[in-house]
Amino acid sequence: MDIYFSIAGLALAIAALVPVFLSSTRVRFWTVTAVTLSLVVLIGIYQVYKESVELRAVRASESEIWNLLSRNKKGLTFEQIYDRMYYPDFAVANAAIDNLVADGRVLNEKVETSTPDGTKFVVRKFYPHLN
Repeated sequence: MDIYFSIAGLALAIAALVPVFLSSTRVRFWTVTAVTLSLVVLIGIYQVYKESVELRAVRASESEIWNLLSRNKKGLTFEQIYDRMYYPDFAVANAAIDNLVADGRVLNEKVETSTPDGTKFVVRKFYPHLN
């Protein structure tokens, strides 16, 4: 949220320059227009930057997950993948696995397993698709 306040402050600073460069009678109109346009452009630039950072993080996690799965041909559950990641981030790891499955690079299946006390449950295992 702080970044949006910073963006608003920057937009107001840009609008404060309007009277310096414009000596007309409609200074208020051009100041409001400058604030609005600055806000739209600056928020748009920030959103594009934020999206590109998230995309780079997902791509890096995809590579790391692919390396983990390539070394473990028997497959790994999401928890095992997450525990072995160098920089674990749940949302990024989940998005990376979704991308790998959607691209067909990783196969998955449900496997029934049990706890030491005999409670059975189903987990999803991920395998590298090496074809």
